[in-house]
Amino acid sequence: VEETFKNLFLIGDATAAGWDNLNNNTPLVRHPDNENIYSYTGYFSPDATNPEGFKLIEVLGQWQPQWGAGANTGEAAVNDGSTDDPSAFVISADGYYAFNLNIDEMTYTLETYDASAAATYATIGVIGDSTAGGWDADTDMTQTTFDPHIWNINGVELGDGFLKFRADDAWDISWGSANAISGFGDLGGADIPVTAGTYNIWFNDLDGSYILIAVE
Repeated sequence: VEETFKNLFLIGDATAAGWDNLNNNTPLVRHPDNENIYSYTGYFSPDATNPEGFKLIEVLGQWQPQWGAGANTGEAAVNDGSTDDPSAFVISADGYYAFNLNIDEMTYTLETYDASAAATYATIGVIGDSTAGGWDADTDMTQTTFDPHIWNINGVELGDGFLKFRADDAWDISWGSANAISGFGDLGGADIPVTAGTYNIWFNDLDGSYILIAVE
């Protein structure tokens, strides 16, 4: 039986999805060396009239389990469906932030992130023998309108094999890693191993992070 991992998705007024729990919510990336650590680096923009921030949900379309901030600084909290919902992680101003959550230790960090020198790409796609185009043609991803560094493609059928992410349909800039499903791609890194299936794929060009979420 294939091991299943917990996915966490952004929700909240400071996120692209707003407070909609079924709005192509952006997932966090699970660390390949510790499945209890999740990260997201990207743009947040709180509601000017009612700024709260963001929380995390595990299942799209469901409000619980719901993750948020605990009573003390740096402390995380969760409602698994049996208690009250936690508070939001506070975002007080528009900008880029780096967020890390450890669901084993129930701790988190949230810090501003300097993205001013980051390149903005015209296109990013997936390519590899696991994809329809093989190693010859990219399958283009969609650049989110909320954050130009976040890319997504839904319902992609992949075969057994490998893939990489690359910019502008060329090998000048590509990202890869030896870690399947979720991880952080290095520039010019290894081919990412893929098991056949249908996936929603997310990629972040700020830190090379990626996650493939199997579609039932």
